[in-house]
Amino acid sequence: MSLNKRKHISENQSVTAPLQLHFGGYSCAGKKVQNQDAFAAFTPNPSELSSKGIVAAIADGVSSASKAAEAAQLAVTQFIEQYYSTPSTWSTQKSAAKVLTSLNQWLYSQTDGATGQAQQWLTTFSTLIVKSSTGYLFHLGDTRISAFKNQQLETITSDHNRKHGSNAILTRALGADPRLQVDVHQVDINVGDIYVLTCDGVHHFVSAKYLKQQLSLLSQQPSEQELEKASKVIVEQAIINGSDDNVSCLLVFVKATPNRKKEEIEHNLLSRSIPPALKVGNKLDGYKVIKLIHASTRSHLYLAKHEDETSPVVLKVPSQNFAQDAIYLQGFLREAWVGERINHSNVMRVKSDQKHSRFLYHVCEYIEGQTLTEWMFDNPKPSISEVREIISQVISALRTFQRLELVHRDLKPDNIMIDKYGRVKLIDYGTALVASLDENNDSLTETVPQGSLNYIAPETLLELQATNISDLFSLGVICYEMLSGELPFAPMKTTTITQTNYHQWQYRSIKHFRSDLPLWLDLSLQQCTQADPKLRYQAFSELETDLKKPNLTAVEEYKKQPIMQRNPVKFWQGVSLILFISLVISLAN
Repeated sequence: MSLNKRKHISENQSVTAPLQLHFGGYSCAGKKVQNQDAFAAFTPNPSELSSKGIVAAIADGVSSASKAAEAAQLAVTQFIEQYYSTPSTWSTQKSAAKVLTSLNQWLYSQTDGATGQAQQWLTTFSTLIVKSSTGYLFHLGDTRISAFKNQQLETITSDHNRKHGSNAILTRALGADPRLQVDVHQVDINVGDIYVLTCDGVHHFVSAKYLKQQLSLLSQQPSEQELEKASKVIVEQAIINGSDDNVSCLLVFVKATPNRKKEEIEHNLLSRSIPPALKVGNKLDGYKVIKLIHASTRSHLYLAKHEDETSPVVLKVPSQNFAQDAIYLQGFLREAWVGERINHSNVMRVKSDQKHSRFLYHVCEYIEGQTLTEWMFDNPKPSISEVREIISQVISALRTFQRLELVHRDLKPDNIMIDKYGRVKLIDYGTALVASLDENNDSLTETVPQGSLNYIAPETLLELQATNISDLFSLGVICYEMLSGELPFAPMKTTTITQTNYHQWQYRSIKHFRSDLPLWLDLSLQQCTQADPKLRYQAFSELETDLKKPNLTAVEEYKKQPIMQRNPVKFWQGVSLILFISLVISLAN
């Protein structure tokens, strides 16, 4: 069955969209009785365009399968529907992989239980996802995706089949094997490019020369009607040339990409109005300020109440000091974007300002409590169980970040709240790394490490790299500080950062500051704060497990190490003492 209905936003809407694609396709049964091909394309609303992009897909049902047509149609429609249902924070590859895996499992499971026959829902599948100015291709089978750029045609995908006499046997298809193998390609997208999605009934019967000729005849800005007409001409030529299969062709023309210059991005960010400093009694878009909670050089926090609501909220307003700092304002906007997409009891809820407000601010959940910094001041020597409870709640929040492909990047005691019931809340996502947005080029590039000195992971400081394992490092530093009031490494100052490699971070045993703490805890904190991320715990669960149940195996292994490896400082202190005594004796004689 041909899927000729393609959803996309109206022309008036697409004019304002930073990324614009035009589609045109044609499909028919050809010389066969039934059309087992399907294609579809979808442009989302502008709010999803930046995080999810635009999708075009084609599928060719395997003719030997009894449900070939149904498999092809289901593949293209369900892939698009499920892809846009994945979290908007996920990277394109993670979203596509999750959806294709789910589709493959369902198709593979559709066997005839009575006869035990082989899978009957089989289809090839190729899709192009365009996001910002990058194209992501996912492909298995013998449908093809080619690119027509600068009057040259290049086939990007490879056919998954092998020759058997005069025939070609398909080696990969959706629904054929529970172990899914998908080819993944990434290409640069430029205005004027045309991407060609075809089934084997077309590309086996029309030459590359003919395709180039037809595509060259298109105008510089082809309409969807022109693209559809060209697709039909290509399909009909395949039939004339002897194609005995279904024939389908989908053309995707790149009309515009969001290749904005740095100056344009900055201008857009700096055009937002920052409210002036507010006083008790002042109103902002219906919110009446009750009191000033906190004021710093970066932002102001106000307890406020809306005239139409009963519960108080917190208004977070950027400081006027950063009115011309585009990087800071970009992070401020990102904080609301992230906060609106996280729903977890250990993460502060955030929503952006009123949709039609001319002012820049956030409306945040009001947390009646104290920061972890204040808690540590009140509890200078907490028990392991107290610390464990707080760390477990932070881990719960960070797991949600990880599932959404987010990295907090600024974990520190000031960004952790504890309410009056002992519930932990993770706050401040202004520096959060978002996988889906990080793929785009319509934001300003960060040139300095994001995070707070002495909590920031070494790989972020040295290489501007951050992962969830970087958050784990920061959490280990916080745990160490809660227990001892100190840091696991010699404190750094901005003007004295001299580290150039991981070996220059020297862990200080927590027993130097609290001799009553057990060795197993010291070893856990040491592994959690390893400077080299490859030597750290690789999952939050590993830290949580070792905090709850002492890792006695690690203790035994530690005791077997020579003293120089266990405690190099103490070893060299001992050597120095021996050398000093030897020198004194020598001089005495």
